[in-house]
Amino acid sequence: MKIENDYASLWIENNLLFFIYKEHVDIDLKAAIKIVEDRLKIQNGVSYPILCDIRGIRNINIEARDYLASEGSLYSTAVALISNTPLSDILSEMYVANSSPKVPTKVFTNYDEGLQYLKTLNIK
Repeated sequence: MKIENDYASLWIENNLLFFIYKEHVDIDLKAAIKIVEDRLKIQNGVSYPILCDIRGIRNINIEARDYLASEGSLYSTAVALISNTPLSDILSEMYVANSSPKVPTKVFTNYDEGLQYLKTLNIK
């Protein structure tokens, strides 16, 4: 199953949830609520580690960051954020430092590093 909304595409593969934000999206609280709603729908009550590509985010406000750090952590065991632009680096570091996600969360510059992190945690 794959879900696509105005903000992202998400699917489960090999016991990982892949979450890819679309290009040039702005995330406010309304968008964050929709994103979490769709993620919970695809997970159907099962917890997964999440590989989240945030490179497409153009802007995210504080309410959305805080919502994603709290409600967005439901049914997630760990998060690897993929960021390789100056803007996504700033956004991801602000998220990790200021919003205090409830699960282990780290920022990486490529998929392989993020996947390796999730595998080393041995979390399902």
